[in-house]
Amino acid sequence: MIRRSGPATLGVVLLVGVAACGSDGGDELVFGGDPVSQCVRMPEGASMVVGAVMRAPGGSDLVVKKIGLDGAKGVKTDKAFIVPLGSGRSPIGNANYPPAAHAAWESRVPAENATVKADEEANLLLVVSRSGALDGSATGMRLDYLGGTKTNSTTYTFRSDCSSANAG
Repeated sequence: MIRRSGPATLGVVLLVGVAACGSDGGDELVFGGDPVSQCVRMPEGASMVVGAVMRAPGGSDLVVKKIGLDGAKGVKTDKAFIVPLGSGRSPIGNANYPPAAHAAWESRVPAENATVKADEEANLLLVVSRSGALDGSATGMRLDYLGGTKTNSTTYTFRSDCSSANAG
């Protein structure tokens, strides 16, 4: 199992984005890929932005109904946004909330009822906070859209210290 945290996560998000750009999404929604585990460093009481990249099907626009965490334990999601990744914008992986230093953040729109144009990429962003002193987890990020649901294959762990999670 692969473990990622901090700057390494941004690299994964960028690789997924580049891979999606280089491949024809066809008429299928592209969201996720090989199973990956991410440890998100999140001190108690802090909020983080957790991001993933998706590509809308080539045949039609995708209308987002909701973005959330599947199997969430010990964390809650407060807000969800989408950032279209055209115009040279790079995706946000995991960042402190709000990620004001990231240029893509200014292009965000609320996720509910947002439209991603056919065959275009978008950065799905969730604002996540730990609901207590214990570590949190989720089995994936879930995208509910008009006509279906898809969950990526990323397992998330939310901890105040990810160094022990990356040791093995």
